[in-house]
Amino acid sequence: MKKDYSQAQVAWRMVIELVAGLVIGFGIGYGLDTLLGTMPIFLVLFIGFGLAAGVKTMLRSANELQERRLAKDAADQRDD
Repeated sequence: MKKDYSQAQVAWRMVIELVAGLVIGFGIGYGLDTLLGTMPIFLVLFIGFGLAAGVKTMLRSANELQERRLAKDAADQRDD
């Protein structure tokens, strides 16, 4: 089965990856701040980590999709 992704699917995948990183960072930071009583410190720190992780995952997905597209284009040119 051939997998072709529409632009909307790719965009939603990247948005979900970014939001997931932020939510996980928020959860860890809020949990640590609640346990340790240091309210804004870990929350801000882990939201930053979550944002960085989400952006890194988005870039990895974009590179993967670009490599697939380039391989497909190269295969199409060989077939012509």
